[in-house]
Amino acid sequence: MNDKTADSNKRRLAVAAISAVALIILVQFVDSYCTEMFGKTQSLSVRTFLMDPRGMSSEAAVAYMSRGMLPFYLIGALTPFIRSYTDIIGRKKMMIINVALLAVGSAVCLLANNLWIYLLGNGILILGYSLDIHLIYIVDAVDRKHRGTVRGICGGVSMAAAMCIPLLRSLYVDGGGHNWQILYAVGIVGGLIGLVLVMLYRFPNITGSKAAPSVGGSANRSEGKSVDSTECSTDDGHIHFIKTFKDICRDHATRNLLISISVVGLATAGITYYNEPLCAFSGMGEGNVNTVLLIQPISSLAINVLTGILADKMERRYVVQMGIALSLISGMAFTLGVGHGVSSVLLGILWGCMNGFYFSAEELINLMVMESVDISVRGRASAMSTLSYGIGDQLGIFAISLVVGALGMRWAKLVFLVSPLVIAMVVLRRKEIEKRRKHA
Repeated sequence: MNDKTADSNKRRLAVAAISAVALIILVQFVDSYCTEMFGKTQSLSVRTFLMDPRGMSSEAAVAYMSRGMLPFYLIGALTPFIRSYTDIIGRKKMMIINVALLAVGSAVCLLANNLWIYLLGNGILILGYSLDIHLIYIVDAVDRKHRGTVRGICGGVSMAAAMCIPLLRSLYVDGGGHNWQILYAVGIVGGLIGLVLVMLYRFPNITGSKAAPSVGGSANRSEGKSVDSTECSTDDGHIHFIKTFKDICRDHATRNLLISISVVGLATAGITYYNEPLCAFSGMGEGNVNTVLLIQPISSLAINVLTGILADKMERRYVVQMGIALSLISGMAFTLGVGHGVSSVLLGILWGCMNGFYFSAEELINLMVMESVDISVRGRASAMSTLSYGIGDQLGIFAISLVVGALGMRWAKLVFLVSPLVIAMVVLRRKEIEKRRKHA
């Protein structure tokens, strides 16, 4: 009888985990679509809000918009402070906030009739998609030997969402670049559907489980010595994540992972900025730009799934190093190839490799950080990882926005792509990170 009860409990937990992953994938689709929208419609937005009404050149308009976005990017600095409360208010409430902000931000962007309202909408979206907690759910609900694969699938879903943008762009945007704001309707509809489903769904009670293994045990170890649940219990709701920072960083390997992800964050501006404008303003027609935008997520999708599987088959540190190196190579090839006779298909592949390998490496580092701590402080570990990444990210965004006017889009991208990724590869070779435990 006990065996039947145990089997029934296992099946119930398996169904709960699978259904939770399915809902997470749906939310991830909407989240990723909203994440990609600004960058993949930037040439259209600068034309609508700056070039046509003010007569600005493409380079000047992009530089102006970049500077205008700086105050709104500071909204993203709030993310770690908000995300740290995932352990306190619960995963479900945090996901509700995440999805609701995506719907609201998309609505503001859709209805914006001037640059500053549009940038405000993007600021709301930045806060919304920065609160994405799908990795916390993956670490909570999925066995370590499958986490990399599930993360890769979620990354593939992100790229599938990105594929929708050029498809919809080809359907609704004319040759003059009009009517592009209607693309934000997907974020509104998807956000509302996701919000309803998240509110109705009863997530497995993971954070409150007494059976959660201590990080001191072999079932929940990843890098170095983990933070024990006796040091940071689940009942410390009044303690902010900064109070927990000292304990989380006590382990050398975890601390080095946080340093690594901060350095990697510096490269985000070089990886994500000015890709679509470079293509659009280098003489490529709307059809060729759409081809690049369509091929890029297909390439990234394949890379996300591949790196996820590899991360479960070999040392994750090696997959991270490989991803950073290949992102660097493909990023340089893409940036130098735009406007120099390289085919749109090849440019799409190179862009996809640059993005796919980079964000796979970044998310794997984040995953390794969360695997290194107890379940009771996993939200705060995620917050610290986000803060570390955000420091580099914000510095890179601020710096590239200041120099793009002088250097131009191409050279600004190269500076902020090459330097941080080379430094990140050096940091990741530190001996402390090589000391991995076999089980998380």
